[in-house]
Amino acid sequence: MTAADEAKHLDSVTDNFDNTSNELDESRVLKAMSALNAAKDGAAGGAAGGASKVKVSKEDIALVVSELEVTAEAAEKTIRECGGDIREALRSLIVS
Repeated sequence: MTAADEAKHLDSVTDNFDNTSNELDESRVLKAMSALNAAKDGAAGGAAGGASKVKVSKEDIALVVSELEVTAEAAEKTIRECGGDIREALRSLIVS
């Protein structure tokens, strides 16, 4: 195949690109982003308000303190923020 044939073949493939299907409706994107931010803010506010109501056992605090060498206060705070889920609390402390 010659270079001219290759160029013609390439043009035939790329000439049919339809850009209209990739256009975004800006108002729909902004609405979706606002909804996501509102949900995120609502979840953060709900978690912070309900964190003091979560029961945290001394065994869970001791486990986090011994495994990750953090203070008992930090362990208890993280467990409360994670809704009492010890696995999530451990992950949160490892990542931070």
